[in-house]
Order: sequence, then structure tokens, then C-alpha cells
Amino acid sequence: MDQDQNNRSAETARPSRKGRRLGPSALFFLVLAAVTALAWCLPLRPTVSVKEKRELEKLPDFSLSSLADGSCFQQIGLWFSDTFPGRDLWIRVDQSIKRLHGSDDVVIYGRVEAGDEIPPTVPSPGTQTVSATPEPTPVQPETTPEQTEAQEDPEPVWGGKILEDEDLVSAGTVIQIGDSAFDYTGFSRYYCDSYAANINRAAALLQGKCRVSSVFVLHAATLLLPREFREEMGCSPEEDVLNYVNQQLEDAVIGVDTYTPLLEHNGEYIYFRTDHHWTALGAWYAYADWAEKAGLEPVGLEEYREVVLEPFLGSLYYKANQSDRLRADSVHAFVPPGDVHLYINDNPGDTPGRPGTEYELITDVKGTDKYITFLLGDHAMCTLVNNDITDGSACVIVKNSNGNPFCYYFTQHYQYVYVLDYRKYFSRSLTDFVDCYDVDDVIFCLSAGQAQSRGGSELLTHIIR
Repeated sequence: MDQDQNNRSAETARPSRKGRRLGPSALFFLVLAAVTALAWCLPLRPTVSVKEKRELEKLPDFSLSSLADGSCFQQIGLWFSDTFPGRDLWIRVDQSIKRLHGSDDVVIYGRVEAGDEIPPTVPSPGTQTVSATPEPTPVQPETTPEQTEAQEDPEPVWGGKILEDEDLVSAGTVIQIGDSAFDYTGFSRYYCDSYAANINRAAALLQGKCRVSSVFVLHAATLLLPREFREEMGCSPEEDVLNYVNQQLEDAVIGVDTYTPLLEHNGEYIYFRTDHHWTALGAWYAYADWAEKAGLEPVGLEEYREVVLEPFLGSLYYKANQSDRLRADSVHAFVPPGDVHLYINDNPGDTPGRPGTEYELITDVKGTDKYITFLLGDHAMCTLVNNDITDGSACVIVKNSNGNPFCYYFTQHYQYVYVLDYRKYFSRSLTDFVDCYDVDDVIFCLSAGQAQSRGGSELLTHIIR
């Protein structure tokens, strides 16, 4: 009897399960599970990141081999995290939490893969190369101390990043140093060989019709970070890559030096802090080198009207998880002098005299992607017409997005400047275009990364026919 009373008392004292509430931790995990389940169920997941200017990971095709080695699950994980709904919002939340905790840990953004070893290059007659190491100093006749002091040149001033250990925030496919972010640089011998072969093939196909030039655009890290530091971080020295590419170009090809002229001005704003492109100023220095090698007088920027647009947050800002340490950029655009007009045609019919719809030369677009101000972004075909030049002269610039600010400078030398984005233009082969539009010069302007990619190689091969 007493035992029954004790049991009933214990049951009375025990809290009812019906009234028990979920704790904060259980509620958090329940919400997280619900969001995850919803994310899996959403039929429309993004495929392209406009902010990061790249394609997002794709859901991998199933195969027994990938299932056996476990790579299938890794690829699914990458796809799921890369296309997670509200990804940018969650990244900003993560950054806010890290700020609250005062986190200063090194973060790895992406994955680094070792590039090929760059073969040694030996300058040969007629080859336009860039020296990555100083030439040996020839023996000079003895001079007096006073003569020696008068003849000595001042030491070149390093205008790039002065690196401190505490400035290195992250390493991976993006290196963040202080308020700036940098892409890693690599070298693919196969695709560099393919690029040079394509440029030489274009020169052979167009022999007797027009000149061909190569503008191999280097990354900011190459110009702004010391070589020793880049090599320690696993970067391929792109000055050597440029040497390797330009040495393979035929004598008929104008190989533009995109290293030395910019290195001499690397204390200036020649690359963005948060984006993988060069600035319009950096592009001008490369244009000036091209003009001199082409036998033309480069037109100075003092002749242009400068327009400053801000703020600009580029692709590296988003690749670096929108780090609040990165400082927003400003876009300096230079409006060419003269009666110059811009026409854009996303569906070119390739009928001369019908260049497309006219737009402002420089447009202040809304939002933070101010780089679109140049040519209003990437289009199949753009035409710049200078009505002050009436000799019918024409050039065509085959480019990726690095060519957008670069092409404006050619309006001072040609009546027609045709700009083809080789990733979007498929109407004519290059030889047909040159014949149809009576072109005097063909200038290839591709980034080193794009030139050394499978897609870039295939597209270049396709248009050069």
C-alpha cells in the first residue's frame, strides 16, 4: 500500500511530457534541418554568380566509380554549398560572427594546384621578350669615383605592396593582404603553347591583309607583390610565363610587354583591390607599349576626360567571402577626345554600316559593379566610331573582359574599332571578319588565366579560321 502511494506520488511529481518545450539548441538545429530540407527541395538553384563573375558548381553526374572512391559525395557537397539559397546573406552573417569573436585566423579561400614548371627561355633574334632577371653588367673601363657617382642610376622605387606578416589574412585561390585581394597565378605549358600557336596561325592566315598583336594581360599579384613572396605562396612567376609565350610568337606578331611598363608604375592605381581586372590606367600603359611597337604615337591621358565612379566591389571581394577588411575600389574611366560613338550589338548580323544600338561611351551603372561602365559589360560585338577620322581605317580587338577599358584608346588611331568578345561572338570567322570589314590590325587582348584555360583555348581555336 505504501509502495503504491510512493509510485503515485512520484508520477504526480514528474513533469508532464506534453508541457515540455524545446530548448534553444534543439530549436536551432530543428530550424537548420528545415532550411536544409527546403534547400534540397527547391527546383531552381542558381547556376551563375553575377557578383563573383563565375559559373557555380554543377550537380555531378552519377557513376559507380565516383561512388566507389567517394568523389561523388565531395562534388555533391561542393554543389550544395555553392548554390545554397541566400548564400551571400549567410556569408555576411559569418563575417559578422567572426568580427564579434575577434577572429584573426588564416582562412583558406578555395584550393591551390601546382602549375607546370616554366622552361628556361633564351632570347632569340626578332623575339620580343621580357627579362625577369637583370642582365649581367658588362665590364666598363675604369673611372674615377666622381665619374662613377655621376653615372650611377638611382635605385628603382618599389611601388607595390610592402608586406608585413600580420597583413596576410588568407591564402588559397585568393590571397588577401591587408585591404587588397589577389588571384593566384599559374602556368600551363600545354595551354600556353596552344595560345601561342593560335596567335601564330592567325598571323599566317592574315598575312598580307593586316598585322596581328598579342596582349597577354597579367594578374595584379605579378605586378604588386614581390617575386620572392609569390614563389613562397606557390604562385607561378607570370613575368616568366610572358617571356615563354612571347618567345614563341613569330616575328610578324607584335608581342606587347604587359610587365615592364606596368612594373615601373606599380605604385599607381593600375589594378583594383577587390577585382581581378586591371584598371583603365593599367590598360593605358600596355596600350602605350603597343602603340610604340606599332609605329604610332600614343595619345596621353591628359587628352581624355576622366570620370570617377564609386564604390566598386569586384569579383575577389566575393571570392574572399566579402571580407570587411577589403577596401572598396573606385573606377577611373577616360572618355576619349573627338566625335566618338559607341554601338552595341548582341546579335550581330555582320552587315557593315549597321553597328547596333548607340549607347553612352561611359555609363554610371547602379550598384557596386562599376566595371560595367566600360562597354556596358561583355557583349558579342561593340563598335567604336570616331567621326573625326575619315580614312576608313579599322582594327578589331578580340578580347575577354580585360579588353573593355583597353579598347577605348584605339579610337585615336582608327575610324572604326571593332570589339569582339570571343566568348559570345560566333557570327563569322576571323578571316571573314577581316575581309568583310577591311581591318588593318587585329589585337588579341586576353587575361593570362583565360588564355591558359581549356575553354579559352577552344574558343580561340574556333574563331581563328
